[in-house]
Amino acid sequence: MQRENTIQREKGGLWTSLLLAGSLGMLFPACGNSDTGPGSTTPSGGSPSGGTTPTETGGSTASTGGKVETGGSTTTPATGGELAPGGSIQPSGGSTDDTSATGGSPTSGGSPSSGGSMATGGKMGGTTANGGSTVAGGTTASGGRMGGTTANGGSTVVGGTTATGGSTVAGGTTATGGRTGGTTATGGTTGGTTATGGRTGGTTATGGSPGAAGNTATSGRNPAMLALVKAMSPGWNLGNSFDGSPQVTSWGNPAPNQTLINAVHAAGFNLLRLPVTWGPGPHLGAAPNYTIDATWMASVVQTAQWAIDAGMYVFVNTHHDGWVTFPSDPTPVAAESTAIWKQIATAFAGFSSKLMFECFNEPGGGGTDLNAYVEACVNAVRGTGGANATRVVMIQGQGASPSSTGISTMLKISVINDPNLVFSVHTYQPTNFGLSTTPYAWGSASDYTSMTNSVTQILGWLPNWGIVIGEWGSMGGQTLANRVTHAHAYSRDTAAAGMCPVWWDNGGSGKGSYAIFDRTTGAQTQPTIVNAIVTGTQEGLANPGTYATSANP
Repeated sequence: MQRENTIQREKGGLWTSLLLAGSLGMLFPACGNSDTGPGSTTPSGGSPSGGTTPTETGGSTASTGGKVETGGSTTTPATGGELAPGGSIQPSGGSTDDTSATGGSPTSGGSPSSGGSMATGGKMGGTTANGGSTVAGGTTASGGRMGGTTANGGSTVVGGTTATGGSTVAGGTTATGGRTGGTTATGGTTGGTTATGGRTGGTTATGGSPGAAGNTATSGRNPAMLALVKAMSPGWNLGNSFDGSPQVTSWGNPAPNQTLINAVHAAGFNLLRLPVTWGPGPHLGAAPNYTIDATWMASVVQTAQWAIDAGMYVFVNTHHDGWVTFPSDPTPVAAESTAIWKQIATAFAGFSSKLMFECFNEPGGGGTDLNAYVEACVNAVRGTGGANATRVVMIQGQGASPSSTGISTMLKISVINDPNLVFSVHTYQPTNFGLSTTPYAWGSASDYTSMTNSVTQILGWLPNWGIVIGEWGSMGGQTLANRVTHAHAYSRDTAAAGMCPVWWDNGGSGKGSYAIFDRTTGAQTQPTIVNAIVTGTQEGLANPGTYATSANP
């Protein structure tokens, strides 16, 4: 979610072009999902024509003025600030557009040669000796390091480890382009047969070399990212704090403290998402250096350190991406992204790998412009070297929307084959429940089906990716029993799909609040929802691919 002033969070006009065409008509006028500050009231008529946004500040929403931020569609401003983000405007979990992102166009398998050289995945070195030993090859470009080559009719040389495409088994299977890899014949046929690529990496080249998967987004993904996403589930957002402006208390929440962070982890949450507004504002200097205020940086670093000390994973982002829009000249925006991320990466360079970065939040901009900004972020982080050369970085499409268009466009960035990227989507599924204070009795058989369909649809758009549902939840305006049922089902479904669900918490209280913890004491203000999230996640991880139903919630 994005925020704007002391009461609400901003949701920009980002999704108008993405969702206005049809799915937005399902939103309700009474869903005034403003991110109001603690103690305010939710607007009764603030639902945008394109969709509604959840409140990001604890409390209810005001009625006029400010910006609405709903994962993309521009809405009629709700007072005092911004609304909750994320998620496509899909009342029943349907897709926001009817095309699927395939994650890049893989190069088809390559041309077979009879007993010739093996070019597996791009840069494969070495040739196969007929009936003899293998000359070890180099590394694969898209599937990670190739673990050795096979001698035709002879022995298999065990070489290296597979960085992103799977593991190398001596004389056994080699995953070179994805999760499933192929098998290597270790003896018998002249020239041997090599099964190549992964799910999308290409066709099998008989006795020769498979072609590289090219610059694809799905083949050659790092299996370690899939394991990471599961390990850090579930997650919790420290919303309406450092994403406030000009101060961490601007939305009425107290400054974060170690007691709160410890309590969140003790409750069963393994990931802290730390939304931060770096600029524009008092914490960011002018171009071209865009120097970040040292005191502000130190406060963010301290809070992240508390979470790391507690044993949590942490994502630090640039949350108010108001400067990532549709400029006539995108060059200055890319330069600003570079300058800011170099400073952030440098400040966190000494942290363990549990500290991770998220380039943006729900970024505006579109097409190649947004891609250039994300490339600038990733390259800036990598350019600082050390642990940052391999530190996990989370990216997202336009508005972080569950839209095949935005996702497929982002999968074309030049750094897409970086093995340490994960992908974020914001959902609030269904929006007539997750982004609305108008009570909806969630829990019918069709509600469960729509939820499962929305989760598996995202999985289909991002095969083999580590996926983080960066924001989701429900507000205090919904009946508690329905919130608990929904929280259990959604955390279970996303975990069963191998995703990490990260609850949006904006603090405060009232109809527009997503808060489940007291920001001062760390006490659970919604213990039944906390329990539903934690147990639902555990059940989903224990039963992959098995989704909740009304008969078996």
